[in-house]
Amino acid sequence: MSRIPLVEPEQASEEVRSLYRSFAGADLPVMNVMKLFGNNVNFLAGLTHIARGLYQDAHLSPRHRELAYLRASQLNSCHY
Repeated sequence: MSRIPLVEPEQASEEVRSLYRSFAGADLPVMNVMKLFGNNVNFLAGLTHIARGLYQDAHLSPRHRELAYLRASQLNSCHY
């Protein structure tokens, strides 16, 4: 159980709900981390801009993007 409440779409303000819909419009699921950031609409808006830059206007193929994620994880000793 999270210590910070998750903002579910049906309980969210209209502004947060609009941002959730923008993720769905980009074929991205509304993950729990996005629901967590729904507590701060400005932070969620920033995440939306980052996600658009990474996924909507992507110049890398999904395969190459995944390789970049894996390599960055290796360099930072992260378990991916």
